Amino acid sequence: MEIAWSLVLFTALTGCGGWLFAGVAIDEFAKKTSKANFTAGIVALVLMIVGGVASVTHLAHPENMLAALNHPTSGIFIEAVLVGIASAFIIVYLVAYNRNETVRRVCAVAGAVVGVALSFMAGHSYLMDAVYTWNTMLLPLAYLGTAAASGLSAYALVAAIRHNETTPADLKIAFILLAVGGVAAALTSLLYLTGVMDAADLMLVAVGAVAVGGIVPLACGIAGLKAANSALVLSVVATACALIGAICLRCAMWMAYVPLENFFGIAL
Repeated sequence: MEIAWSLVLFTALTGCGGWLFAGVAIDEFAKKTSKANFTAGIVALVLMIVGGVASVTHLAHPENMLAALNHPTSGIFIEAVLVGIASAFIIVYLVAYNRNETVRRVCAVAGAVVGVALSFMAGHSYLMDAVYTWNTMLLPLAYLGTAAASGLSAYALVAAIRHNETTPADLKIAFILLAVGGVAAALTSLLYLTGVMDAADLMLVAVGAVAVGGIVPLACGIAGLKAANSALVLSVVATACALIGAICLRCAMWMAYVPLENFFGIAL
């Protein structure tokens, strides 16, 4: 099946933004990379907006988007609402950043929860009985895992940039999160792709999703804990690879499209 690039970008970018803001929420309590949080919030908001715009292009015409939003039970409606809510919490967080710590923390946690939920629901929307290779909970879990790697890598990158004049120990939590994201991406991508990868043309994107998108960020996270002076380079590599892996996983989903009718030789 032809890859729907607008949806690939939508899910990859908003997932990255949601998990990037999750890094902000975690540090609101850890208080290790606080210098990065305002900047990270801005980046997360931009990712949400750009990702949302990308999704609109899939519907070709504005009237199609409005029609889709008239159905509250549809995946498009749920995703649009989650993008809007997450963006609203991020905006309030940024406004309250230097004004009210309680409001800031509440918005950070709430925005992170919604953003993480969005990364899962973006994959859950594809679950349907008519498509054999999509109808598995491993798919939204893979969306969640790859988004975790890209978002937490991006948070480590912002932290490395903003903390370039502070002690390397401040970045430890960011690289722990990065390593955890790498594990999540590698495992969830492998589990999903193992079940659907029965064609040679999926091998390249499978390697991209598992090795490039998961194992490389994991290695960068571990290396960052031991060589914090290389934090900026490691986080750049991790972010780039995690995003590539997230895109590869989503491309693999479209390439592995197998409608149930294929098993019966009839059109359902």
